[in-house]
Amino acid sequence: MISRVLPSFHFLGWTALVVGLVLQFGIKDRYPVIDLLFYAMPKPCLLALAVALLVWPRSGLKARGWAGVCAVGLGALWVHGSWRAEYPTPSLPRVEAEEVHILFWNLCRPSGLDQEMVDLMKEFQPHFAAFVEPGRMNLEEFRHTYEGLLPGYQMTWMPRGILWFSRVPYRYRAQGKLESIGAFARFEVQGLGPDFPVVVADVYPLPFRSREGQLAEVLNHAQSRSDAILMGDFNTPLESVWLKPFRENYTHALEAAGEGFKETWPLGLPLLSLDHLWLGHDWEVVEARKVWRLPASDHAALLVTLKRVRN
Repeated sequence: MISRVLPSFHFLGWTALVVGLVLQFGIKDRYPVIDLLFYAMPKPCLLALAVALLVWPRSGLKARGWAGVCAVGLGALWVHGSWRAEYPTPSLPRVEAEEVHILFWNLCRPSGLDQEMVDLMKEFQPHFAAFVEPGRMNLEEFRHTYEGLLPGYQMTWMPRGILWFSRVPYRYRAQGKLESIGAFARFEVQGLGPDFPVVVADVYPLPFRSREGQLAEVLNHAQSRSDAILMGDFNTPLESVWLKPFRENYTHALEAAGEGFKETWPLGLPLLSLDHLWLGHDWEVVEARKVWRLPASDHAALLVTLKRVRN
């Protein structure tokens, strides 16, 4: 029985590997439905599949050779594109300016007051912080509790699931839906040099529907400003074709100054880079790092320090 089943699984494994390679290095997520396969087959998963095929029982020498080539190639490409061993030396001229500290985190719907979030805020002391999936409870009931635990911070929240804290002045400019399913909020931050906009987004991963429209709306809310900051759970990996417009106008914080793997999900495993913080060209990334707080959330928190290079 086993001798009959193994060849079938071997064939399916090779089929999945070939499909995954075509998606990762060719088609990507250009088409609805197919994009689900692209998201489900990131390079680390394809690498694990190639290794499995390499050690597959009764596999021929030629098949093992091709599996080895795929494993080495995928491993090299993944590490080269994802891993940063050290912070880069800033290339842009600096001006004397206060550093800006930012925190973003997907809270994964806590059932009550989120003590892990409070502890992270106290540890990092960001100028402002944004959180998505803060839970279904009425956050207005927790306002005084949160502000009491975090003196100096003012809290704002929107019912669709975006929570904001700031210890510097700001204006709540807009909030709403992304293609009727996701959520966004836009703030104007003051007191840190010239005012600048911050767009917070929670892109909803609706099956069989492209992320293209939601991401385009996120970008539009930045209003093409070079001092804009965009952050959120985009539910879209950095390899996506729909992030090309972001790359043309903004810098990804973890790519610019991160350390280690840039993937932020799930549970400490470097599979997908779903959480993003993009910066206009007026900003330089001083430091960007991930912090895991398991099991409070299966997403990494993003802690980023910026300096303005243009006023």
